[in-house]
This record gives sequence, structure tokens and C-alpha cells, in this order.
Amino acid sequence: MRAHIPHTGYAQRAVRALAQRLGVEPSVEAVLEARRRAGPEAGRAHLRDAGVAALLVDTGYPADAMPLSEMRQRLGCAVHEIVRIERCAERLLPQRLPYDEFIDAFRRTLSEAAPGCVAFKSIIAYRSGLDVRAWPERDCAASYAQALAAIPAGGRPRLTEKPLLDRLLEITLEVASQTGRPLQIHAGFGDPDIDLVRANPLLLRSVLEDSRWAETRLVLLHMAYPYVREAAFMTAVWPQVHLDLSLALPFLGPGALFPLLEILSLAPASKLMYGSDVSALPELFALSADWARATLGEALGWLVERDGLDDTVAAAAGRAILSSNARALYGLA
Repeated sequence: MRAHIPHTGYAQRAVRALAQRLGVEPSVEAVLEARRRAGPEAGRAHLRDAGVAALLVDTGYPADAMPLSEMRQRLGCAVHEIVRIERCAERLLPQRLPYDEFIDAFRRTLSEAAPGCVAFKSIIAYRSGLDVRAWPERDCAASYAQALAAIPAGGRPRLTEKPLLDRLLEITLEVASQTGRPLQIHAGFGDPDIDLVRANPLLLRSVLEDSRWAETRLVLLHMAYPYVREAAFMTAVWPQVHLDLSLALPFLGPGALFPLLEILSLAPASKLMYGSDVSALPELFALSADWARATLGEALGWLVERDGLDDTVAAAAGRAILSSNARALYGLA
């Protein structure tokens, strides 16, 4: 996709906005050279100007990501960890534990991580789909044996075996319930290895209707795009379901107005949360915040003009979606 990325709306908006801020011509090369000259304080200043108070960071990807301690030092804003469960399991695989010991070690790893993180996260949609179900232990054990056999020599394990992944999600739900941590679940679009049909959040119905998890808070990520209507419906009928608006917001840009209107018209505003899911340059986090604030304001204004909301309720909804809903859900100060 390298040849096509410069022709996407996201790339063009980012280059144009950064070039304007840095006072250079709108090209990738000019922007990168100008920010190198400006130094790290320019990125921190952009974050402050955009009102970015905190980052919630999935530490499971990429493997060589900057440590959170260094991010806190460089960015000057609060940084909180989200633990990716599949990566936790993959770190355990090379130990080649017996199946029962592996399950115990995975549960213990999550329990020990809970005090230091604000949420768990699963990318099971990428690996085997959201149609999660209970499996006999013998199937899970056989699936674990297959995962061990598939470990590449000297390489990084990658879990794809459905019975085992479904069992690990069940354990995560148990730990999330016990520790009060929300569970984020990737839904909707992603990289080419995702089977988009199996990333429809409606496939989680068996989880949502299991009485064991009635109080366990689930966060559908990335607006579940293109399953926007399904995600809005789910937040409207299942009390434990929340919706994160990341990825789709910066990628769609002004075009995010239309799915946002549908979401705001159906979903409780108390269950919606801003997010970016961008990476790399801190300036991109700032730009995403600016764009999202503008698009959200336009959507709320559209509803006010048509008597869907009044000014006071719309302003409160905007503040909640941009900040207070996430603060409450993740227990942020």
C-alpha cells in the first residue's frame, strides 16, 4: 500500500496540518525535517495545545515499542497501560508448560498485571473471530498442543487456535470480573489478516448473555467500523457494553460525521469514548484529538439544530465523550 498511502485523506490531512504548524511546505520530507529541527519540545507543546491529558497504551504491540516510562518522560502527559492478553499467552508458550500449568500461569499473569493497568485487551477478532464459545477441556488441550507445535524456531509465537483462544478469553473475563478491570475487544476493520466477517461485534452475543459476565464491562474498539450500527445497537441494549470511537475517527476525518450521527442518535452518550489508535509521532495524537473534537462538535451541533438535543445536553455529551466517560470507566484520576 506504500504507493497509495499518500493519496489517502488521513495522510493528506496530517501532512497539511503539520506543515502549517511547522511553517514548511506540505511534504512528508519537509515536515519530518522541520520537526527534527524543532526538537522534542515541539511535540509536547502540540499535545498540550490539543488538550491531550492522558494516553491509554496497548503494550502488546509492536514488540519494540517505546517503554511507558520513557513515554511519560518525553510526552509530559499521563500514560496508562492496557494489557493485551494474547501477547501474555504468547510469552508463556516457549516455556512449554503442561496445559493445566499454562492455564494457571496465564491466569496468574493477568491477575498480577491488573493492579498496574487500566484495562485488558483482546485481539481475538484477528486470530479466530468473535464467535466465542465454550469448548471441552480436551479440545482446548489439543489446541494448546497444536500451538506448541507451531512455535517457529527462534521466532515469535502467534496464537491462532480457536479453542485455546476462546478459553483464554473466558479466563480473562473471569480475571476482569474479579479485579474490576474493563475488557477492550477489537471489533471491525484492521490489518489484512483480519477476517472482517468474523469481526462483527454481534457475534459476542453468547458472551453478553452469559450471566457470569453481566457486570463485566466490555469496550468495543474502533467504532466497530463498518459495524457502526451494530455497535450502537449493542450499547443501547446491553448495560455492560461501551463503545470506543478510535481509528475510524482519524481515518475517516470529516467523513466520520455520518457514522457519528447514527451512533449519537442511538447509543447512550454515557457509554461512548474518544480514542485515536494512532501511533508513532506524538503530533499525530494531537491532530487526532483536534479533528475528533471538531467532528464531534459538528455532529452534536447537527442534532441540536434538529431538536435531537438541546445546547446544554450536547455540551455535556461532548465533555463526557472526550474525557469523563473514559475517566470513570478506567478509574483515572
